[in-house]
Amino acid sequence: MEKRWVLREADEGLVTALSEKLSVPLLLARILCHRGLAEADEAQRFLAPSLRNDLPSPFLMAGMEAAVDRLAHALEGKERICVWGDYDVDGTTGAATLVSFLRQIGAEPFYYVPHRIEEGYGLNSEAIGELISRGVRLIVTVDCGVSNRDEVEFAQNRGVDVLIVDHHELPERLPPAIAILNPHRLDCPFPDKGLSAAGLAFYLVIGLRAKLRQIGWFKSSEPPDVRRYLDLVTLGTIADMVPLKGANRILVRRGLEELGSSTRPGILALKAVAGISSGAVGAGQVAFQLGPRINAAGRMDAGLKVIEMLTTHSEEVAARIAQELDEHNRERQGMERRVLEEALSKAEESGAPKERYTIVVGQEGWHPGVLGIVASRLVERYHRPAVVVGFHSGEGKGSARSIRGFHMVEGLRRCASVLEKFGGHESAGGLSVQWAKFPLFSARFEEIARDCLTPDHLVPLLEIDAEIAFSTIALALVRQLEALKPFGVGNPEPLLMTRDAEVSERRDFNGGFRLRLRQGSCSLGAVAFGREPLAARPGDKIDVVYRLSENQWNGTSTVELRLVFNINPAS
Repeated sequence: MEKRWVLREADEGLVTALSEKLSVPLLLARILCHRGLAEADEAQRFLAPSLRNDLPSPFLMAGMEAAVDRLAHALEGKERICVWGDYDVDGTTGAATLVSFLRQIGAEPFYYVPHRIEEGYGLNSEAIGELISRGVRLIVTVDCGVSNRDEVEFAQNRGVDVLIVDHHELPERLPPAIAILNPHRLDCPFPDKGLSAAGLAFYLVIGLRAKLRQIGWFKSSEPPDVRRYLDLVTLGTIADMVPLKGANRILVRRGLEELGSSTRPGILALKAVAGISSGAVGAGQVAFQLGPRINAAGRMDAGLKVIEMLTTHSEEVAARIAQELDEHNRERQGMERRVLEEALSKAEESGAPKERYTIVVGQEGWHPGVLGIVASRLVERYHRPAVVVGFHSGEGKGSARSIRGFHMVEGLRRCASVLEKFGGHESAGGLSVQWAKFPLFSARFEEIARDCLTPDHLVPLLEIDAEIAFSTIALALVRQLEALKPFGVGNPEPLLMTRDAEVSERRDFNGGFRLRLRQGSCSLGAVAFGREPLAARPGDKIDVVYRLSENQWNGTSTVELRLVFNINPAS
């Protein structure tokens, strides 16, 4: 696909000053400035964050005092507590974090995850009634609840309080919960609005531990070390693709260490089935190996087992469930391939996708568990807001994914008259629509996108951090840039450009090719995976965009360029 690229600019004076103050290379200082970190103190905290000193206080969050007071009251009165999680990675890991803490301090909470097909997202009155019959008097939601006004009223009218931990966008009317922890509240002064639900659950744990200390709960025991829960929090945070900056970055940076050294049976079993050896775990392994296996459970209706796996002390139980998740993941992959093929075919049948501003497809029988993944694949292919809907007897449930410049929930809100339900946030959403109204929705959604987007929005944008010469590249530089890790949403891996590089060697292989590139007296290896064939041959000069990596082979480390985009043959 054609891409639009731009070389980012920075104030050279700020770059030089930051480089000198921090004693870091100019390139690292430039990238920090691009990230909005031109102040030395702020940049230093970014490069070396501290859990103790740099995390905002949990009590800056609106509702935290009421939340921990109610939980402490429930614990003192030995009330039955139920932690109600969503079925995705964020919801299950957040619920597991809270369940683990409550168990560690002596409570015996229930936990509940709704069946994706039979119950759908969020709270439902039938399950709440069942929990009440089992003696539950406090329900704590994780990653859901803020849009469940009727269900919260149902619980409150029967003497059950609901505490909501949810990071989704707020509806016009909030439910009458005992407390709502959501940084998007207009009255919430908490500085980091991008926390995942797992991050919010962790903050609730920190706040509750402080409250319990205050009332003397730990007189005969040591308070739990909350750092031990960061393996779970990191899984949810990375998998939910929230911005890796601010509090999220601090939690994930420390949490990746915890994932690497975790003794939690569920984590060890999950790493084993994913083929991850002991030792350090990277953000990419979480995003592409661990997270999908947990997500597959929720997509294939086994979300409840995820919490069991992540909270059990039994290695045997953890291994059995991890194996089930791995099987669910393979099943999900097969289903995803089939639905994607059918969705691509429908997208092409309805006219040239490049002439449209949106991709909206739907079909009877598509499994709701893979619709979000398929919508993401359509965005990758066509770079347009995409909606994928699976219908069952005329009732449609869909997932939506967006691009820069189009606020998905606002777009869905403008289609509210033809939708049954919708929700989500800026980059992703969910919806329900009747088959009879699906064509109206498709036309209306296209009209709204044309109103919001320009043709430039429909061309993928590559923001290049710096143009550099091969002579400045060395292993020391690659390792210094590692201080910017973990990379992810909101903190992308640095993208660099070099002009007029001569191709001196070329080797094609299954799924990509390798080049030897020379500029002046400097020669570097480069690799590209899964790309269209490149016409450049030895002797040609090209401009390249790439990311730097360290390649280890036979005990030797070298710099390797991971090619992202061949701009043009050099002129």
